[in-house]
Amino acid sequence: METIIVIGAGAAGLMTAYELSKNNKKVIVLEATERLGGRIYTYTNNAFSEPVELGAEFIHGKLPLTLNLLKQADIKYYVVKGKMFHIEKGQFKKGQDNSVHWAELMKRMKELKHDIPLSDFLQQFFSDDKYESLRESVKHFAEGFDVADISKVSTCSLYKEWSEENDEQYRIDGGYQQLISFLESECKKNGCIIYNNCCVKKITWSKNEVNIITMCSRYFKSNRVVITVPLSVLQLDKNDISYIEFTPAMDNYLEASKNIGFGTVIKILLEFNEAFWQHEKKNISFLFTGEKIPTWWTQFPKNNCILTGWMAGAKAFEFKDASDEDLLESALDSLSAAFAESTSVLKNKLLAHKIINWTNAQNIYGAYSYETPQSANARKLLTQPLEQTIFFAGEALDYGVMIGTVEAALESGKQAALKIIKG
Repeated sequence: METIIVIGAGAAGLMTAYELSKNNKKVIVLEATERLGGRIYTYTNNAFSEPVELGAEFIHGKLPLTLNLLKQADIKYYVVKGKMFHIEKGQFKKGQDNSVHWAELMKRMKELKHDIPLSDFLQQFFSDDKYESLRESVKHFAEGFDVADISKVSTCSLYKEWSEENDEQYRIDGGYQQLISFLESECKKNGCIIYNNCCVKKITWSKNEVNIITMCSRYFKSNRVVITVPLSVLQLDKNDISYIEFTPAMDNYLEASKNIGFGTVIKILLEFNEAFWQHEKKNISFLFTGEKIPTWWTQFPKNNCILTGWMAGAKAFEFKDASDEDLLESALDSLSAAFAESTSVLKNKLLAHKIINWTNAQNIYGAYSYETPQSANARKLLTQPLEQTIFFAGEALDYGVMIGTVEAALESGKQAALKIIKG
């Protein structure tokens, strides 16, 4: 019986292993860290009153694969409800403060014949002084939600995303990690072997033969390998500790990976002794500010006192070397300015905090992918297996509209497995 090795035990890797193993394939999974899940990371600690999400948090619409797996596992989920507000110096405004020129922007984006980076698009069509507010709004939105560098991100992809109707969003009751635990359990039932703390360093391959050496000098042999590491790992320089060496080299594949964007984010979880944000307004879901930590959300409709801060894109990269202490201070200062409340009062209300800087997370180095004008060609190459021996999968490689999501990771893993099963 042939052996298939899956590198990476995030959503894509475990989904690949799940599909292969239930089709009676012998599967070994190699995970570089001590935990499974990758950018899914539900944090359980007695300091918090309930589990909190350090990584993926939302299900962005009625996504068939994710919801079907949750149903199989009997994992409950609920609709995200509530209102969005912009807050400045204690003053609430309904919704996000979008520019009056937004409709004109969307019209120009729709008419664009040849895709270009967003910064070039804004310079070409919206460089006048009267559009200054619009440019700032667009930049913050692209960086904040899409974690994108505006000098690289595809204008056409943003138009497609921004123009579509917003589906309902959901959260998993108890956290996304339950989905990872379900896939892990099913894989093991099907005979998969999963190795933690097994960081792949070198892959030597020829048709139907793969030899793998890990950083801890372990040796594995298989007939095929599915590589599901984050896109950022494929983009690494040869001198980086997490760089994977391929022999023979696959420079065209690794170069192609650099034509898909990969953003970054810092996430800040705070639990207070009261939900002070409800003093003026009720049923708040999202809060937007003009502060250093610009975006916050609650757990509504759950009734708790947890706030999540979100700093993404170029702003997050500026703080990639900041200490957790400095980031906590910035978070409290941002809330202090937004709510017109003293930092010392907020500190006294604070019960628990947890900060994760995904830029510095070893073997991950970022948040999730975004489209560039070159992404389609890069994805076309990366989804073509080499000699039916080396396969790639991950959220950056799905052809659906949900690039950057758990759904995309699951679907990409499933498709990689099906290519192997069908031969």
